[in-house]
Amino acid sequence: MVTSRRVVDRVRCDSPIVLPRWQRIGVVADTHVPHRLPALPAQVLDLLRDCDVILHAGDLESPEILAQLGRIAPTYAVRGNLHWQYSTGTHDQDLPLSLCFRAGPHCIWMTHGHLRFRFSLVDKVQGWQARRQAGGINRLLIARLAVYRPRDANIVIFGHSHRSCAVWHGGVLFFNPGSVCALGERAPEESARVGVLCLHEDGHIEPTWRLLSAQVDANHDPALSRA
Repeated sequence: MVTSRRVVDRVRCDSPIVLPRWQRIGVVADTHVPHRLPALPAQVLDLLRDCDVILHAGDLESPEILAQLGRIAPTYAVRGNLHWQYSTGTHDQDLPLSLCFRAGPHCIWMTHGHLRFRFSLVDKVQGWQARRQAGGINRLLIARLAVYRPRDANIVIFGHSHRSCAVWHGGVLFFNPGSVCALGERAPEESARVGVLCLHEDGHIEPTWRLLSAQVDANHDPALSRA
């Protein structure tokens, strides 16, 4: 009897963007401008001003904010999941689904987190169920991204959940900077923030978050965990 076996189409990182070896990487996600916020908050620019490069993990939704970020440091971005706003003409769907970077010994893979349209639909349902538990939706996304990530990626950056986290799983850091658009929500589940990854000369990776009103030390933040 012949049986079939599902083969995972793992992402390949054949032509990575080369970044400096040791640096401070600003990470942003889920800005949702102009549909949830009228414009990119000026404080985002202030919080990222000391970064050497900026990565946006999708759901911009207006690509025009990349020019603002680009005036601070070289900026790279991926597209978010498909929203109804696509019909308005203001969207980020022309950006790549994922990007790979090399920074010294590190291979960084960035994607929004949904990967496919059908996964976006599943995330809507499972997301509401997982929100009862802190970090529940991120656990679902990390399980997916762990399967599809490039084999040599030791840092995975994603968004989509609007919840920050830094989880080490199988020797890989899964980092979500949280959302900026929470600033425009009446009762956000988490305060608006951006993330920063410091790549040290000894190979150590230091994840932190910066609130739009204060700076958060990752060593004392409940979003920081290991798996």
